[in-house]
Amino acid sequence: MSFKEHLKSVISQFFVISSLINLAIFILGEIFRPDDKFGYEAFLAPLIYAAISLVPMLCMYSKKELTIKQHIFRELLQLISIEIILIFLGLGAKSLEPENFALTASFALSVFIIYVLVYVIAWLLDLNTARQINTDLKSFQSKISEESVSE
Repeated sequence: MSFKEHLKSVISQFFVISSLINLAIFILGEIFRPDDKFGYEAFLAPLIYAAISLVPMLCMYSKKELTIKQHIFRELLQLISIEIILIFLGLGAKSLEPENFALTASFALSVFIIYVLVYVIAWLLDLNTARQINTDLKSFQSKISEESVSE
């Protein structure tokens, strides 16, 4: 995969990530801080979190095809780095204090769930593209074989 294709894939994931972050913020907010009210600047948080989570994805680009072990290792490394970055940026250094454990654990779980959902959604979109390419290829092959028979 070229870097241009990788960048296109990462940018398309941005919108999925920001939508899922919106949902996670709503759920966690309703559970942990239902009385808090925010201004319009709160609409920027999902976009910022999504953009920050794309940095490890961009850093993990490889020109060569990875083995399954290498791919799994990179995905785990990417997940761990996203978890650490977002926990410290999203919740701050106080997130590791014992009284914030439930919020921090919930936040980390939501980051993990979003990561898995983004991976599954990307896989489903790729699967759909692969099916379409195979269908087009089969119709092209049948068209070519029909033309060669008629000659």
